[in-house]
Amino acid sequence: MAILTTKFIGNGRTHTVYNATSKEITTDVDKSNGGLGENPNPVYLLCSSLAACALSVMGMAAKKMGVDASGCWAEVTDVEEDTNTYEVTHIDITFHLKAEFEPALRKRLEAFSHKACYVGNTLKAEKNFTFVYE
Repeated sequence: MAILTTKFIGNGRTHTVYNATSKEITTDVDKSNGGLGENPNPVYLLCSSLAACALSVMGMAAKKMGVDASGCWAEVTDVEEDTNTYEVTHIDITFHLKAEFEPALRKRLEAFSHKACYVGNTLKAEKNFTFVYE
């Protein structure tokens, strides 16, 4: 059985179903490129996947060290694309983590975000991660 099923609806819109649970995702091409622009575009979902993957591996690493990382969050602040090569070249993400995390834990979590994220390790785009402890 397929993991995901994606259909092109028209006007730059796709509809994806995660087959295990029937959860749905809709994407749109930006209005500036002739799409509807009502939903995130596929590049933004790529950036979201990177943020989610890095945040997940940090959270799971924290859990293994007996620390709760729930409530930590990330925001994609910039993405750059090369329109000549049709590649994403740069992604900026700011991670908002707990101020109570000890310096040694911070260092380990930051390392995990770069080294243990499948999505990040797959992308050749420059990834700029900023960590804010609040």
